Amino acid sequence: MKGEQLHLTLGSGKSHEFAVRGELHLRPNPKFGSLCDLNRPPKLVDAPFERAITAGKNSYVYDAHTYHTKVPPQGISSLIEHYTRPNDVVLDPFCGSGMTGVAATSLGRRALLSDLSPAAVFISYNLNTPIDQDIYLDAIRAILNDCQVAEENLYSTHCRTCTKIVPMLYMVWSFGLICNRCGKEFVLWDVARSERPNIRESKILAEFDCPHCGERIKKRGLERTKRYPVSVGYRCCQSGLKESTAPPDEFDLRLIDELDKSSPAENWYPTDQFPDGVNTRQPIAAGITSVDKAYTPRALRAMSLLWSLASAWPEEKIRQKLLFTVTSLYQRVTVFSEFRFWGGSGNTANYNVPAIMNEQNVFTTFERKAKTISWYFREAAAKPRQIEVSTQSATCLSQLRDKSVDYVFTDPPFGANINYSEMNFLWESWLRIKTDNRQEAIVNKVQGKGYEDYQALLIEAFLEIRRVLKDESWLTVVFHNSSEEAWSAIQASLYGAGFRIVGTQTFDKQHGTFKMFVSDNAVGYDLVLHCQKAEYGIDHSVPLDSREDAYKFLERTMQGNEENFRVKYLHVTRADEFDYRRLYANWLRDALPRTQVSLSFEDFKKIVDGRTTKHLLTRIA
Repeated sequence: MKGEQLHLTLGSGKSHEFAVRGELHLRPNPKFGSLCDLNRPPKLVDAPFERAITAGKNSYVYDAHTYHTKVPPQGISSLIEHYTRPNDVVLDPFCGSGMTGVAATSLGRRALLSDLSPAAVFISYNLNTPIDQDIYLDAIRAILNDCQVAEENLYSTHCRTCTKIVPMLYMVWSFGLICNRCGKEFVLWDVARSERPNIRESKILAEFDCPHCGERIKKRGLERTKRYPVSVGYRCCQSGLKESTAPPDEFDLRLIDELDKSSPAENWYPTDQFPDGVNTRQPIAAGITSVDKAYTPRALRAMSLLWSLASAWPEEKIRQKLLFTVTSLYQRVTVFSEFRFWGGSGNTANYNVPAIMNEQNVFTTFERKAKTISWYFREAAAKPRQIEVSTQSATCLSQLRDKSVDYVFTDPPFGANINYSEMNFLWESWLRIKTDNRQEAIVNKVQGKGYEDYQALLIEAFLEIRRVLKDESWLTVVFHNSSEEAWSAIQASLYGAGFRIVGTQTFDKQHGTFKMFVSDNAVGYDLVLHCQKAEYGIDHSVPLDSREDAYKFLERTMQGNEENFRVKYLHVTRADEFDYRRLYANWLRDALPRTQVSLSFEDFKKIVDGRTTKHLLTRIA
């Protein structure tokens, strides 16, 4: 921004069509079965994989693009090596972000990836077709060069020390709240901010004194008014990478006012109405009724410009990677981005409207994500790949012949844990193609789907998997849940489709999510189920009382082993605690092949607290 003039013309105003359906198969791919070899016998494997599976999330491919659930490909690789040979065909019909394809193709296997969600297939395709790093970065630099004027117009502030105009890194916004005692408004940021020398210990307080009446009140449940800009982050006169923060001044407020009063972004952007759903009800109730309202006015202008420039790139393979980079921003640049003192913003599997929001500079976020993606491309681009992707339901894999697949690795939706079609709505509105959720295998009261519906759809999917899987080949299912209903459904669907669970183990992803560390109803370990074909509809478990089985498990597991069940909080400041999650996962691993599980995590936790192991818990505390 030169001087104090505001120039808000950001682009040509032309809308570029985004045509990907043919090449990227954001519909059923007629060539999906072309990599299969019906005459090739599968690798004969007598026993399930038994070694411990531990794989961290800190890898270039894992960080390249966000998705709601991802299995680290290093862990999948161990299983693929055990069950297949080079050139064998590996199928994942719930492919999500495509980690199975990354693992399979890195080992010289052929990969078939499908998902009901066009967003998932778009992400899978781009992660599994890396391009030359230098070509990619040249295109990124060209895009950013075309955005220089727009960034100056949208994200300028001035250094409070030297008064020089500099790019704004972010702006923090805080809701005003109404005290439920005196009825007066206050800005949450001004009252609840608790900053500590150790930035990881800084936080927004949940309980504080009203600045007007002095009464102790809780943040939860207070009426919200509107958002106020409360802090600006930038770099200028400080040495190194240290950033400065300051309250917004007249310069910053005038820019916000101009953006609010000016016409909407000139380039195309989605205006799709959020559908009624489990996760969409909160933003709708907060007035965020459509996708465009999920962005601040300047973020929407920046996003629409990036999308327009990326869509107009002449070379197809580069165009897809540029659009892929834009979608990697996901919730980071929306009003769902919660402020954190230590920086950044996570992409959670909900549309929570935070009380204090972090509005990031879209262009610097785009550049930062592009750098991460480029590191993966540098690592992966030279490796040859045989892969096909397709957008379709796992209940109908009609392009695949009977007994044509050598191995299936998949992690189906985990009951009611994540509503994929709702959470992918943001991506798919930009892609202009939506999930047909009629075949979505989840538990969702708005869709009218309970555990019976979920189980029925899983049976259909596993029947298709059984049909296309070669005899003597293996199916591996990764699953994660705290509900006994979900575990019962996954067991019943496998048995009903003609599989038996031959072996199980836990999958330790090393660095759990924030929710895994702080939520009482989250199970921090995935379970791996190794399955083979059996007679249809035969339950191979022995009817047992799950509670009694849990009692016996605790008696033989806990004695002298209490140190193995201590959870250490790596990312949050909390004292070490007893690791109920690991213990529950270990019991599930032991019980699933033998009995129908009918014990939730919460019920299991009560048994642990009430049994003879209680004195051990006291020793650990």
